[in-house]
Formats: sequence, structure tokens, C-alpha cells
Amino acid sequence: MAVAKKEKILLKEISKEDEVAFIKFEKRYKKECSNEKIPYSLNPNNLEYDEFLKELDKCKHIETLPKGFVLAKYYLVYVDDRIVGGINLRMGTNDFILNSAGHIGYGIAPWERNKGYAKEALKRVLLLGLDLGMKDFLLTTDIDNIASQKVIHACGGVFDKEIIDKKLFWIHLGDYQKEESAMAIVFYDNKILATKELIYGKEVISCPKGHIEENETHIDTAIRECFEETNVIITPNDFVKETTPYQIKFIDHHHKPVLKTIYPVCFQVKEEGILLPKEERILDIRYMDIDEFFLKCSYDNVKEMVKSCLKVNI
Repeated sequence: MAVAKKEKILLKEISKEDEVAFIKFEKRYKKECSNEKIPYSLNPNNLEYDEFLKELDKCKHIETLPKGFVLAKYYLVYVDDRIVGGINLRMGTNDFILNSAGHIGYGIAPWERNKGYAKEALKRVLLLGLDLGMKDFLLTTDIDNIASQKVIHACGGVFDKEIIDKKLFWIHLGDYQKEESAMAIVFYDNKILATKELIYGKEVISCPKGHIEENETHIDTAIRECFEETNVIITPNDFVKETTPYQIKFIDHHHKPVLKTIYPVCFQVKEEGILLPKEERILDIRYMDIDEFFLKCSYDNVKEMVKSCLKVNI
């Protein structure tokens, strides 16, 4: 049940601790980008690092905000502990925002492009903006920057108009759509029931789960979803405990923001059962050693839920 290693993508506000990695990245970025526009989060004015941080800090506070600027946050995009780019969120609107900068600016290093990092970073910044009360985001690109325009389209951007040498796009987010799921965390003989499934074209390893239907308890849903996905029959008598629910935020393939609550339900079964993928997206099923599961599971939140279950005497 091998899958490609899932990369950890992280947005981190720029700080002093990033200095060594940032300076090394910045030097190579500017060398390889030649005449490309440098995002403000990647020090376009070539300031010393401490001075650069001071300039960014001024934009975080209304008392020190430079004239013509709006409040902003600046993030580095990390993938597996390496910097791959920068992105910033501008939390206000003025003529400069509407006619030039837009609300979000980003740049991914040339050697890290075409890997989906810009799209993922943009989605995460959109959610950060939504959490701060923003719902409408203007993004601008140079007219010939086709790659950036594709990223914006992939995140729900709608073309508005051209202004001189720029194309303007709007991304409109509504309120979070709330969803609830139950996850069956099933133990047998010191192993855990794991599924390999295809999610939006990617193979992932996790545990059986699905939406809670009307009048179902969390236990009911976990039992039903486990059978529908894996053919494994569990009963209320196999139930051990519900653990702390986990919330995740994401933008779905319809470009809608989703707040999903996942309820982990622990079971201990006495028989392995007949493992049989019952849905097309399920590629493989097996009971996996716990250590192997922690190594191969695609989601950190699922690992945390399993760890919570293991605190119970299974």
C-alpha cells in the first residue's frame, strides 16, 4: 500500500528565525528570476534582513502604516522545511490596490514551479483572509503572466478587466459551508484498518470516513461508512470510545470554503473480516502496523486522531 510521500506545505509569517534560510533563498530567487517582478514578501528593495523585517512590521499596525499602504501580512511558503516562495495578504482597499497591487501577491521560485505550490498557498491565504472578515479578493497579473492567471482560475478567480498592462481577477468567497463526518478507527490484533483511495487525482492513505446522514449517530455513520468502503462489518459492541473531534478548513473543488468537523470513533474487532474495496475510489485496504500507518498516513490530523484513540486501552 505504498503512496508517494505527501509534502508538508506551510505558510509561516516571516520572522527573525527565517533569516539564514531566507537570505540563501532570496539570493538564488533574484538571480534566476532576472527581470521578473519580485513580491513584496521577498524583499524587492534589497534591504538588510533586519531592516526588511522592520518595513514589514510597519504594515502590520495601523499606527505605523506607511502612507498609501493598507494593513498586510507577509508569509513564507515552506515545503518540507524548505522555502519555495512568498505570499502576502493586503487587508484593505484603496486606489493602489484596485488599480495595481490587488489584495494578494505571491511568487514561487523558478525551480519549484509547476508543483501546485502557488495554488495551495493562494487557497490558504484566501482562508486566512476569510477568517479576518474578507470575502472579496482582487488579484492582478501582468497581461502575459499566463502561469499566474491559471493559478487564479484554479482557485475560482473570475476575469474582470484589463488596465494598461494588467489583468484583474476577483475571487468571491461566501461563508463557510459546514460539514460533519465520522471516521472509523478500527483496530484488530494491534493493527489499524487503513484505506488507500484516490482523492482529486491523488492517492492517499487514511481511515474509512463519510458524511453523517440525518438521524445518524457518529457511531452509526462510522459503522456504515466502514462497511460501504471496506466490507468490514463492525457493530456497536465493538465500539470503544469517541475521541475529541477535529476541525479542518479548506476550499473544495467547487471553490467554496468548507469547515469540516470530523468525529473519530474507535472500535476494536475480534475478526479481521473480508477486506473488499466497495467503492471505485478505494484502491486498496489492509490492516497496517501502527508505526507503518504513522509513517504512511497522508494526513497529520488523522494521525492525531489515531494517537488519541491509542491512549485508550485498545
